[in-house]
Amino acid sequence: MNFSSTIKNEIISKPIKERHCKKAFLAGIIRGSGALYETDGRLGIEFSVTGEDTAMTVHRYFEQVFNYPIREVAVSEDRLNKKEKFTLSVSGVETEDILKDLGVLIDVEDETVVNLKLYDGHITEKECCLKSFIKGLFLSAGSCTMPHTTESDKTGYHLEIVFSHSIPAMETSTKLRAYGIESKVLRRKESYITYIKSAEEIKNFIAFINAPVSVLKLTDLMVEREFVNNVNRRKNCDLGNLNRQVEATAKQIDAINHIKNRSGLESLKKDLKETAIARLENPDDTLIELAQKLNVTKSCLNHRLRKLVAVSEELKGR
Repeated sequence: MNFSSTIKNEIISKPIKERHCKKAFLAGIIRGSGALYETDGRLGIEFSVTGEDTAMTVHRYFEQVFNYPIREVAVSEDRLNKKEKFTLSVSGVETEDILKDLGVLIDVEDETVVNLKLYDGHITEKECCLKSFIKGLFLSAGSCTMPHTTESDKTGYHLEIVFSHSIPAMETSTKLRAYGIESKVLRRKESYITYIKSAEEIKNFIAFINAPVSVLKLTDLMVEREFVNNVNRRKNCDLGNLNRQVEATAKQIDAINHIKNRSGLESLKKDLKETAIARLENPDDTLIELAQKLNVTKSCLNHRLRKLVAVSEELKGR
């Protein structure tokens, strides 16, 4: 199950009790995926939700709030969420009044038009209704992806809500910011996206819409991800140190062999000769291991090895 489904399943699992919050929830659903149409001179609206449980919840809330029929138009496969996608429709004589009650339509100079502003009406006036509205928005137009814990995975934290117009996208970002949740807006082809990239801000968003189980799961993922990243950083550091050690050892052995071939190890002082022989006999030893065998400090051994390399360079210059 992807993380979008985790959040959405938790939203649906908690019934909304108050009628005004149910209305706000339905308004969010319709705002997220609704499309107006006209048939036989009458207004209708279609909108889509993913998953049978969500579709049944929308059916139930719509009947409870408006006592008006809502019908299923089509069922298709939502490959992203690996669930069925239900397209629902409301039409008939009361549709226009219902959409006005939901704040989707407004009258402007004796003309009924779509209200592009999401948060200036009674629907989201109360904070509980605002949260229900954003729950509906996320259910119908939102998604959330999380990084995996594999080293090769490049996916980051990302939550977004997709809109067909810039005004609701900007308004949603502003509204979230008012509640301490930082988000940005971008244009993607013909859509406008309100999105969050920070794991902490995503956690704040999920907490705001009252999905605590998803918050805990995200927190666990963040901890696991950080642990894996730390392990990988240590591995990379250890590998880098190992590579440098191998290169340094090879350089030391080359220098000692050059001295051996040019002037012989007998030409060296006793301590350098002892170090040269020990290095040739123990090419795989670390500095610490070699220092222990010679009964000297690591610093002393380093000094001797650098001196051997210097002697070799001096011989090459003659």
